[in-house]
Amino acid sequence: MPGALGSIGDLFTSLGAPAAELGKEFGELKEQIRPSAATVRDSIERLQKSLAVEAEYLQKHGSAAIPQVNFADLVDGRFSRSSAEEIRKRGCVVVRNVVPLERAVEAKAVTEEYIAANREKLIGFPREQPMVWEVYWSKEQMRMRQHQNMLATQTALNRLWHSANGEVDVDRPLTYCDRLRIRKAGDRSFTLGPHVDGGSTERWEDEEYRKVYRDILSGHWEQYDAFDATHRASARYDLYGKNLGACSIFRSFQGWLSLSHAGEARGALLLAPILREATAYLLLRPFMEDVLPSSFCGANPGKVQDLFPEFHQLLIDCLVPIPDVQPGDTVWWHCDLIHAVEGVHGGQEDAAVFYIPAVPFCEKNAAYVKEQAKALQQGHTPPDFPSNQCEVDCNGRGTEEDLSDEGRKAMAFEARVGCTQAHADADTPRRCITSWSKSKHLKLVKFA
Repeated sequence: MPGALGSIGDLFTSLGAPAAELGKEFGELKEQIRPSAATVRDSIERLQKSLAVEAEYLQKHGSAAIPQVNFADLVDGRFSRSSAEEIRKRGCVVVRNVVPLERAVEAKAVTEEYIAANREKLIGFPREQPMVWEVYWSKEQMRMRQHQNMLATQTALNRLWHSANGEVDVDRPLTYCDRLRIRKAGDRSFTLGPHVDGGSTERWEDEEYRKVYRDILSGHWEQYDAFDATHRASARYDLYGKNLGACSIFRSFQGWLSLSHAGEARGALLLAPILREATAYLLLRPFMEDVLPSSFCGANPGKVQDLFPEFHQLLIDCLVPIPDVQPGDTVWWHCDLIHAVEGVHGGQEDAAVFYIPAVPFCEKNAAYVKEQAKALQQGHTPPDFPSNQCEVDCNGRGTEEDLSDEGRKAMAFEARVGCTQAHADADTPRRCITSWSKSKHLKLVKFA
């Protein structure tokens, strides 16, 4: 098998990856960008009061604090005004019935057949009995990514964002190809501690990324807009984590499609639905007096941003399990939202998902998707992930021919001549699509 073997375990210290030691250069960085002591003190004082109120609310309401929307209630590709406000506040949402239940159940079964047929070639985490598979190109993953309801949901999520410079087109969803998880009942190995994706030390190191949080670092966290994409489109998220699974592009929301019934005490996803306050606390915490000069409180180069009780107990206390979900439901959380996974799957059924995030069109994202399209053609692992290349010779692997017209558009492939649609998903209607142009935009192509 070509390439260095790798898995999701390489990215998380809670899964056994060693934490890096930060050198003196990080202490120098901290001094260069440090807010004044008064700014930190006053900001943290206000944050602690707000977080205490939120923690009390979340302890009382639990999973009910997470917004829930039925896919059928999306109107013209948007959430209602009230739902949009709640999603922006909480930073997460469960969108139900995105895919018909029986279709999601079928997708799981067919994918398990694909894994079984290629078991000697495929790897995952844990190595002996994988729960998270290094699988990206099964046909069912491709079909679910391009499902018309999935693309519509992603578009509605992207439209919660805005940008001042016009670099982000929220009306054009792109496909980011990720792994799948089939966690067996009783499992205790896939235990993701509280963390935030989207880089770690990069939030402070990269100048453009740091601009995202300028209101927080200047002491005005109440003015921070978590849905302003102006500086996210060109921020660098992966200064250290190439080919580990650290996302290098701008995801508006992380997400997954459920292929099973799941919920609290069954290996549930845990979310901290207090987006603005939690982000502000996370960004300011390294500048408090009890933190060592070179420490960024769990931000380790090449890993995710971990949360630890000694630094972040206020935030950890705000984690709640997602509501119960069934096959065909989707769960989405803002790219800065704190999340974790229950340490024990105490249910009787697999907790299975396809990881499918929401990604809007921008130059950086489009360039990545073009490289991802080349990986599909070769059967290679997508660029952000460990270069195991284990699917190259897999029987029944999906190919470019399995993409619908809308799937091709989202994957940055050229339009088919005559708008034909070989092997299209039965759930996705034929329609004229946009083709890839060498400019940084997609242009509409009409067919006779």
